[in-house]
Amino acid sequence: MTWLAELRAAALVGTARHPAPSPPAELGARPPEVHTAEESLLDQAALADAVIRAARQPRRLDDAGLARPAPPDHCPQASGEAARLLDLLLTQPPVGPELRTLLVADWLRLAAASGVRVPHKLLPPLLAAAGTRASVAEHLHPAIGTRGRWLQGLLESDHGTSDSGAGHQQGAAARDWAELAGTDATAEVERLRRTDPAAARTLLGGHWDNLAARERAAHLATFTANLGPDDEELLERALDDKAKSVRDTAAALLDRLPDSARAARMADRLRPLLRLNGVLRKRLEIGLPPEPDAAALRDGVPAQPRSGEPDRLARLDTIIRGAPLDTWTSATGRGPAPAIALLKGETRVLEAIASTAARRADLEWVRALLEDRFEPRLLACLPAVEREERLVRQLRSSAAPPFALVEPLRDLPRPWGPALAAEVLEQITAKNGGQLAVMLAGILPAALPPEAAGQCRQLLERSDDDAARRRVLRDAVQYQSFRQSLTEAFS
Repeated sequence: MTWLAELRAAALVGTARHPAPSPPAELGARPPEVHTAEESLLDQAALADAVIRAARQPRRLDDAGLARPAPPDHCPQASGEAARLLDLLLTQPPVGPELRTLLVADWLRLAAASGVRVPHKLLPPLLAAAGTRASVAEHLHPAIGTRGRWLQGLLESDHGTSDSGAGHQQGAAARDWAELAGTDATAEVERLRRTDPAAARTLLGGHWDNLAARERAAHLATFTANLGPDDEELLERALDDKAKSVRDTAAALLDRLPDSARAARMADRLRPLLRLNGVLRKRLEIGLPPEPDAAALRDGVPAQPRSGEPDRLARLDTIIRGAPLDTWTSATGRGPAPAIALLKGETRVLEAIASTAARRADLEWVRALLEDRFEPRLLACLPAVEREERLVRQLRSSAAPPFALVEPLRDLPRPWGPALAAEVLEQITAKNGGQLAVMLAGILPAALPPEAAGQCRQLLERSDDDAARRRVLRDAVQYQSFRQSLTEAFS
């Protein structure tokens, strides 16, 4: 072994098991005559460090390796109170980390709307904050200006990173997509699905036979973005794939296309199972599907198990999720709401229908189902204004526990309307509202509209032993106060 290798071995296992080597004669090192093995090892480690550092040569840069000069910034710089407030947030924040992040993002949005940019001296701390806070990073442009983008490019080059979208695009342009690693190839397909769905479809279809089953399934799963009728041909091809993971992915995607050929086939399987009975009191009876034939198996209907009883309810679920929802209105001769009423007590069937309506964002069925039940996944399909109105109704009716509304409240655009804000504050300040306040702590300051700041101050003035609730209300007041200062600074 070389001297360095011997030295590393001794350091790793200890001098009792591997004595420290003698330094090479060409180094001209003369260790003390009276020296323990441990001292010899440490001295030689220091010597090795000096030798390695001294032998390292500086990297030579040609003109191509030098950073290009910063271009001029023609956008006017934010000045006065606006610049002072950003400096305060970045260097001596008067609020906690979460509020600071919200307020820096607000500053960037206001600067972009006002047509001004970040002062150059504040670009380094701002880009450092953006490196750890995605909500700041997504609002950097155009507020950082031309030189901000220049500096951002230098920093990303130094750290070996680049903008995700541009990086994928450049990587795909530089190399053949088929040569990319599995995750990078999937990311490129996903990017194309968002920007050019037809290109993603052509790309995947052209390489389909040369991909592993795992890759085919992963790439195909990205088709949830901008899924449409033009994707049906490739999905039908995937139904014949040898790999179950690919077939299952294709079937799940086709569940989202109610006008597809597979949906029509599922409707043909569902209709014979539905029968409207009763004279005065109508009820929709639902039969169970028979053992699937080859065509049903291809469409994803579960096969007969090798042992035990077949799960015929699972087959029914699969057929319901694949069939068009108007199969139910055709069978009953009624609209969605009356059809749902005929299914009272059919919990599993209603669950499958709700899942289908949410997956397809079928607003007629979503609204009808919401009258019968409250489900966040259904609520998420509605336009923001309608979602907010329904949440207000839910809070006032106490039909659903407030904790069930946390996720829908988080998903709403901010700030909320005054009516919703008032109802949420009322729930938070109720006897057992402290836990709800904590669950909404991360969004409440930015979610409350400016007119709610006064109500928060009044609530804070009341005596309250719940420290967590007081902290949430105090954060809301601080945020609204600083946010008002930002608004005035840019006006």
